[in-house]
Amino acid sequence: MKSGAVVEFIDEEIEALQQAVAKRLGYRLVDHRLELYAVPADE
Repeated sequence: MKSGAVVEFIDEEIEALQQAVAKRLGYRLVDHRLELYAVPADE
């Protein structure tokens, strides 16, 4: 958050979990966005 850096990534575990949650709730996932806000771990 301090640097304004944006890091895009794909994580197959997260992708699978999103699909599973949507299915469990009775939905078919057609799109998504996940935003994480972070600061360095040593702060």
